[in-house]
Amino acid sequence: MSDDNMTPQGPNERQVGQPDVKKGWGSFSIIWLVPLVALLVGGWLLWRDVVSKGPEITLTFETADGLVAGKTPIRYRDVDVGQVTEISLSKGFDHVRLTVRMNADFSDYLTDKTQFWVVRPRVSGRGITGLETIVSGAYIEVAPDDSGSAQDTFVGAEEPQLITSDEEGTRFILTADKLGSLSVGAPVLLRGVEVGEVLDTELDQDAKGVSVPVFIRKPFDQLVKRNTRFWDSSGIAVDLNSDGLSLRAQSVKSVLAGGINFYTPDDSEQSERAPSDTVFNLFKTLEQAELLTEGYSKKYILYFDSSVRGLSRGAPVEFNGIRVGTVESVDLEYVVDQRAFRVPVVVTLEPERVSVVGGDSGEIDHTETIATLVENGLRARLKTGSFITGQLFVDLSMHTVAPARYLGNQKGDIPELPTLPQKLDEIANSLSSLLEKVETFPIEEIGIRLLGTVEGMENIVTSPALTDGMKSLQQAADGVNKLVENLDSSVLPATQSALDAAREALGGVRDVTGPTSPVRYNLEQALKELTATARSLRDLAEFLEQNPSALILGKKGPREDE
Repeated sequence: MSDDNMTPQGPNERQVGQPDVKKGWGSFSIIWLVPLVALLVGGWLLWRDVVSKGPEITLTFETADGLVAGKTPIRYRDVDVGQVTEISLSKGFDHVRLTVRMNADFSDYLTDKTQFWVVRPRVSGRGITGLETIVSGAYIEVAPDDSGSAQDTFVGAEEPQLITSDEEGTRFILTADKLGSLSVGAPVLLRGVEVGEVLDTELDQDAKGVSVPVFIRKPFDQLVKRNTRFWDSSGIAVDLNSDGLSLRAQSVKSVLAGGINFYTPDDSEQSERAPSDTVFNLFKTLEQAELLTEGYSKKYILYFDSSVRGLSRGAPVEFNGIRVGTVESVDLEYVVDQRAFRVPVVVTLEPERVSVVGGDSGEIDHTETIATLVENGLRARLKTGSFITGQLFVDLSMHTVAPARYLGNQKGDIPELPTLPQKLDEIANSLSSLLEKVETFPIEEIGIRLLGTVEGMENIVTSPALTDGMKSLQQAADGVNKLVENLDSSVLPATQSALDAAREALGGVRDVTGPTSPVRYNLEQALKELTATARSLRDLAEFLEQNPSALILGKKGPREDE
């Protein structure tokens, strides 16, 4: 088309083919709001996820048994507070590392005192635990503690923590020579009521004993004083000692898993309570715990030169049947100078077990008192406590006649008490002495003489003279029998007649001397006259003794002027 054919247009006319452009919000389409809102929502969700995401920590365990990345939760009081996100092996392949994402509100409790452990089905002293994980799977339990310093790397415990940080109570340490049947979770009992439990069992650094940390819950921990006594009540205790056979058992739980009992002496209940981590001895039995609870004690050594089979450590030391001490050790020594063996027995005496009556007990010197008793005859001797078990004990008694017998040199650090041999040993020694004397007898010579005596007696018994003598004796016996018969027939009647005559004579004498007999009356009158005559003669003799001149001048009459 040429320019000539174009029709000119006016200024108000619209050009064909040019778009109509509108300026301002009127040109914005509402469809763009959808991606804009989605972008805002996504950003907000991303910001909330970043803000709400908690810290990431690392846990170390020996094994990852039952743990699954992305599934295994971290729980506290059965509430999920985190989740395992990754599980990997360490560089040395000696343990596993778990990467855990914790909730944000839990970050303040991730300190060096926070503890983690895996909850699985377990059979322990506390019983069967973790059965719920058979269905739900294992999970990690956390015991938070905000009192420590913050950290993000933790070593998980292989065993469940029995005591959590929020449980009130006190921890104590018990020491013993052997662990026995105690295990982690074993109950701590007071009068049969469970008030705590065993936290752990550890071997001492020198391997000469074990340490047993225990936890006693509040308010029972207030009952533990500095002189409280703990003893092992695990299982069924069978004690074979000088008292015989004894059988003891506590609760079923302590029988299966072990247990510990404790008590405080009555005179110490008002004393100061024991602080945390106080160390106590763990005794084997209640009897040992009751010994040496408080007061004065003194060690002595006894020496025996005979068998002490049946005497063991812990055997009682008794005085008149009352326990006053305990055997601490039984050893064997060889004395080179004497070329003989002896058995030293160390005992601990408790004089305060004896009540003091009279005097001032506060001024008593126990060592001096025992020395005085030894001078007065205190001796030690082994006795059998039970013929069934054969167990021995040390018996102290007074023997004023027996001299003090010391088998030691009395130069050691422990004072020595004199001893006596056992009664069985004395009997054996007497029998041995008797046998020695019997052995010195000329048994063969005595036998020969005895045999000759028997042969001589046999010759006498079988000799004709003895036979003739027996016949003569028989004839003499016959003669005696005839004489007796003659006496019965002739002598006895005459004797009877004589007795009758004597009886009649005695009757006459009785009549003469009777109370109404004239003879008796005349005799009594004569006696009275003789008495009067004697009295007169006595008066005359007294008068003549006072007036001898009366024999010449006669007795003076009364004066006339009177």
